[in-house]
Amino acid sequence: MTAHTESTADAESTANADTYGGRSTYGAENTYGTEDTEGRWDPGAVVAEVVARVRERQLLPAAERQEGDRDGGEPEGPNSPGLGGAWTGKALLLSEVSTAPGADPALRRAAHAALARAADSAGPAASAGLTGLYPGLGGLAFAAKHAARTPREYATLRTRLDAALRTEVAATLDAERARMADGEPGAPRGRFDVIGGMTGLGRYFLAEPADLDTVRDILGYLVALTEPVTVRGEDGAVRRLPGWYSPPWPVPPGAPPRASTDPVAREPVLDLGLAHGAAGPLALLSLCRSRGVRVPDQDTAIRRLADWLLSWRQHEGGSGNGNGDSGGSAPYWPALVTRDQEWAPVRPHLNRRRATWCYGTPGVARALQLAGTALGEEAWVQSAADGIRAVFRRPDGLQGVEEPGLCHGLAGVLQITGRMAADLDDPALAARADELAERVCAAFDPALPYGFATSFTPYDAPSTFLLGPAGIALALHGRLATAPRPPAPEPLPWDAALLLA
Repeated sequence: MTAHTESTADAESTANADTYGGRSTYGAENTYGTEDTEGRWDPGAVVAEVVARVRERQLLPAAERQEGDRDGGEPEGPNSPGLGGAWTGKALLLSEVSTAPGADPALRRAAHAALARAADSAGPAASAGLTGLYPGLGGLAFAAKHAARTPREYATLRTRLDAALRTEVAATLDAERARMADGEPGAPRGRFDVIGGMTGLGRYFLAEPADLDTVRDILGYLVALTEPVTVRGEDGAVRRLPGWYSPPWPVPPGAPPRASTDPVAREPVLDLGLAHGAAGPLALLSLCRSRGVRVPDQDTAIRRLADWLLSWRQHEGGSGNGNGDSGGSAPYWPALVTRDQEWAPVRPHLNRRRATWCYGTPGVARALQLAGTALGEEAWVQSAADGIRAVFRRPDGLQGVEEPGLCHGLAGVLQITGRMAADLDDPALAARADELAERVCAAFDPALPYGFATSFTPYDAPSTFLLGPAGIALALHGRLATAPRPPAPEPLPWDAALLLA
């Protein structure tokens, strides 16, 4: 597929770097920040530097880009058209910063060039059966819709992608309906989650009024997924579990086998996280409810998911009591629950894991805040607020969150905290978000190709959005006074890809 627009000129890969404007500015004035005399970078300076490096590296031959990236930056390939690929996240960053007041118009051309690179991999991805927002065509569609300023821009590309995605949705829903009709418990997380499943694609289609029938089909599936299922345990007894309980993840080719003591490797689990678990469908059902997109039993499904998450709320040093409340003052949510833990007569105490977007308290708290807002349940909103505030109240609340990225790093917590602070009108929580932005900036290393060290394994996609510099810069951009503040919810803000809005 080719990225084409009638109103935006194709960016020439042979253009001079000066075409894309100055390093520390997005427009005629130095709108963004600077590196101070002690070598510290403020958020504006980091955003400007990352954007400048993305634009410059677009002009390098592929071999030079990959050679440079071996020195500690994000690898450029293999590519994917999804948000898990190298170029789609860059396109999303460039199109977002191009909306800043006084932004250099060349940013739009740079965004188009990045989108065109991402589109080059659409055919291979479709042939490989890659699905969803992050592995598949959904991410390219998301970036193209976000970049389009008029209905005509990228119209041909978006029409083709949307048709392919509707086919993908129909196939997944058919497979899941067949599984449910056969009475087969165990919903594969890759079919319903944010990353590769229906929750992520549902949020994408929510932005287009013409696609609301597709959204309703997805919502109907997620509602059905909340129906309890019967499962036979190892002792032969038949018991009930929430319908979203899932088999363990398949081990990727080339990955080391998981330890035999790891319950995720040995048995199905109930996943609480926003990336792959119950919090994701809860966020989508709630966002749709708040926007007036409804299906039968949607409110019941929201309540089932929210009540279940609240039942697993833990407190430091406490133990569960069936209500998820051990009487402490620092609530948190675990990542995963096994069948035996779910079946226990009293909720057991589960250890706190690191607080991130993908798993842990921040992502769950945002989903509960959205649910409480959608149904007018102030107690849910308060529980969510207590959870995110507790992250910062604990001296070790962010222990283990060392990376700067969105998925399991500081930028993801930053974006969630900023969103929650704005909705709660909580200046103290907003100040915590600003402190997080400073910590992210402290991780910036100008000696690296894109300024940030990222973690990935040979079997991870090289995501510049979820793991790398594009996502980090987007989160920092949101803290800047110059970033646009729309008076009403945007149809497709960039962090809709994280189910945060």
